[in-house]
Formats: sequence, structure tokens, C-alpha cells
Amino acid sequence: MKGKVAVVTGAAKGIGKAIAKKFAEAGAFTVILDFDQTSGEQTAAEFSQAFAESLFIKTDVSDPDSLKAASEQVVAYFHRLDILVINAGISYLHSIKEITIAEWQRVLRINLDGSFYTLKAFYEHFSDNEGKIIFITSGSAITGTGGGMHYASSKAGQHGLMRAASKEFGPRGINVNAIAPRVIQTDILDTLYPDEESRQELLKKIPIQRIGQPEDIANLALFLASPESSYIHGQIILADGGRTY
Repeated sequence: MKGKVAVVTGAAKGIGKAIAKKFAEAGAFTVILDFDQTSGEQTAAEFSQAFAESLFIKTDVSDPDSLKAASEQVVAYFHRLDILVINAGISYLHSIKEITIAEWQRVLRINLDGSFYTLKAFYEHFSDNEGKIIFITSGSAITGTGGGMHYASSKAGQHGLMRAASKEFGPRGINVNAIAPRVIQTDILDTLYPDEESRQELLKKIPIQRIGQPEDIANLALFLASPESSYIHGQIILADGGRTY
């Protein structure tokens, strides 16, 4: 990973930050794309001081122009792109009755449209025969649970987008895969399962009897970003402690 440039969306905190940190620890230059300027700047400063140079760019993944500007800034600054992690997303645990049209559109715009806009902004900056694209999706796309209909739909859409991208970019030697977490200790989980009773019920559904940590996803992302994973392509890898199957 030394000397490689890794761009991670939604990397100011949570799973995205854990992935970027894992890459930085391995020697990669990291680019933190996030709408949260305060946390993003702190994360980039932390990585630059402890590991390798890190750059924060305030970015709105629901705005294609914002992403295009970010991609141009990355290439102007680092002169290359090796790894792209499409991670930014939001979730609400709402029933169909509670989901407003505006909320439906917001979730799809950030989770699904934002994934396409990110891919569109960065794909042409990869060199042939080297490059890794990793989508952070969700087991909700398979089960329909863990969030509202809008969340599950947006994540299922990401799987279709990833598979189509794998067909298009594979001949260029660019690996494209998805990691599908489920129960990971993040701010989103705290919102969806705020009390101890709901957490205990959740644990009963996980065979290994623990809630996943962001580092669990980061470890898998590091493998998928490495040369050792070069024959893994177009795959959805569940990381959920055995809950789904």
C-alpha cells in the first residue's frame, strides 16, 4: 500500500474512517471525502501526523459537480489514483407509512445516486491493470431488514451498479467488489438500536454473539485493496458474523 492513493467517501467517521485509517497505517496516502468539514479535517490531520499524508476535501456525494471537482483536486495533488472506496450513506428505520417522498428521495440520492456520481467522477483516473474499487453496501439489500424500504432499495441498487461496473472495468484490470456489512458499531447503529434491550435482541440473531466493529470491515477492505485479492472480482462479500445465512 506504500505510495498508493486511496479515496474514501464518508470517511470522516465510522466505517469510512476505519477503512481510511487501515490504509494509512499500511502506508497509503488517503483522501477523506465528506460533508462534515470539522470531523474530516481532524481525521486528515490525525492520519497525516501518525501515518502518511492525508487530504480532506469537503464533498457532497449527492452533487456530481462536487465529486468532479474533488476528483480533479485529487489528481492535481497526488497525480494518481489507486483505490476508491464508495462508502458514504444514510439510513432511517422507518415504515412505509413514516417514509415521506422527500425522505425516500434523499436516501436514494445519497446512497445510490451518490455511488454512481462517485464512480463517474473517478473511474477515468485509474491506470489500466491497476486499481481497486470497493463498494460498502449492506446485507439489507439481501434481507430487506435493518433499515427502511428506501435503505434496502438503495443498497440493492448498489449491488447492481457494482456488478455492472465489474463487467465494464474488469477488462481494464480494475477489480470491483462490494462489502456488505450488517450490524456494525457506528452512529447509525446507535440511532437504529438505541437501548440495551434492542441490542440484546440483536445479539441473539448473530451466531458469533458480538456486534461488528468498523475495524472488521476495514480489515476486509484492506485485503480487497491489496494485490492478493486480484482474482476476486464482481463479488458481494457479507461481513455480518454469520447472521444472514
